[in-house]
Amino acid sequence: MRSAGLKIATIILLGPLALSACATLNEAECETSNWRDLGQRNGQSGRASSYVVEHEKACSRFGIPVDSASWRAGWEIGIRQYCTPQNGLQQGKDGKNYAQSCPSDVAPGFLRTYAIGKRVYDAKRERENISNEIDRLQESIGEADDEKARNELQTKLILKQSELRFAQDRLLEAERQADRVLYSRASN
Repeated sequence: MRSAGLKIATIILLGPLALSACATLNEAECETSNWRDLGQRNGQSGRASSYVVEHEKACSRFGIPVDSASWRAGWEIGIRQYCTPQNGLQQGKDGKNYAQSCPSDVAPGFLRTYAIGKRVYDAKRERENISNEIDRLQESIGEADDEKARNELQTKLILKQSELRFAQDRLLEAERQADRVLYSRASN
C-alpha cells in the first residue's frame, strides 16, 4: 500500500514536468518570442505550416496569445530556405524524414533531390547491415562445434559477401547520381 501511495505522489509531482517537456515553448518563451523570427526558424528546420498550432497549445496554457500572422510570415521565408534542391539532397543523405512541408511550387525540386539523397542513405545502411551480418557469421564460424555447422555458416557467409558486393555497387551508383546533382547545380 505504501508503494502505491509513493507512485501516486510521484505522478502528481512529476506529471506537470512531463507535460511541459512536450510543449514547444515555455511561459517565458511565449511572452518574449519574436513570432516572425520563430516562424522563420521553424520553416528553416522543415516544420509544416501547421506547427504553429503546437505553439498555440503551449502558450494557451499560460493565457498568452500567439501572433499567428507574424509566425506565418516568417515561416513562409524559412520554408523556402529549407525547400531548396541542395537541402533536399542533404536531408535525404542524412536520412531525415520529410514532413510534407514544402509549398507546391518548390516541392518538386526538393523532393527529386531528397529521393536521390535518400537512396544514398538507404544504400549506406544496407551495406552497413550486411557488413555486420558478415562479422557475425565469421564469429559464428569460429565458434561452430562441428564441420557440418561450419560448412553451413561458410555457405551463408559466401552469399552475404556476394550481397555486400551488390550493396556496394548500389551505393556507388547512388553516390554518382548525387554527385551529378551537385555538379549540375554548381555549373548553373
